[in-house]
Amino acid sequence: MPKYPAKSSQNIPVALQDEISNAALRIQRNAFEVYDLLDRRKAPVTVEKIQEELDLTPDEYRNVRQLLSGTSAELYVTQDGIVLKKHLSEEEQRYWHLSWSLGLFRESGEQLVLDKDLLQRAPDALLKLMTDRKLKEESNLRSLLTKTQRVMGTLVNVMDMYRKIERTIGVALLPSIKGKDWPQAVKELKKQLKSLPPAT
Repeated sequence: MPKYPAKSSQNIPVALQDEISNAALRIQRNAFEVYDLLDRRKAPVTVEKIQEELDLTPDEYRNVRQLLSGTSAELYVTQDGIVLKKHLSEEEQRYWHLSWSLGLFRESGEQLVLDKDLLQRAPDALLKLMTDRKLKEESNLRSLLTKTQRVMGTLVNVMDMYRKIERTIGVALLPSIKGKDWPQAVKELKKQLKSLPPAT
């Protein structure tokens, strides 16, 4: 698929251009402009300001966020607005982001589980669509596969983080750790964590 003219994409990393190349050209262009704006500002910009400066409707902005989600653009949400992760300047922004993300993940995960029965129907529904020849274009299937793999990769990374935290707390509660003076306990904790097998 052709790229947008160099004027819109000259400051966009080639890898990112490749990642979003299957999207509609208008959404690509909007994504290039959002990325370019954030890259030039090198600081958080509010959603309202992004929409105002680039003359984007709320729907157009949502399409850009959805397109750039999980890509190497690494759009980072802070209390002060959206920033490219490479331009983060304050540690406080990261702690707020972590707290916000964990809360969002827990809430969305709990809501998602309530629709577990619907999700379990998805494979059969896909097979029916393919049998009825309503989902036969390879590009659509590949796009769906890519999105599915991205979600799986995200969940695996989050689960790995939670497992490490769980193992650390578990080690901290071991009788050999409890009751020691704090510096000694920290040394013992590090020693125990190094001896644990990798999370699976």
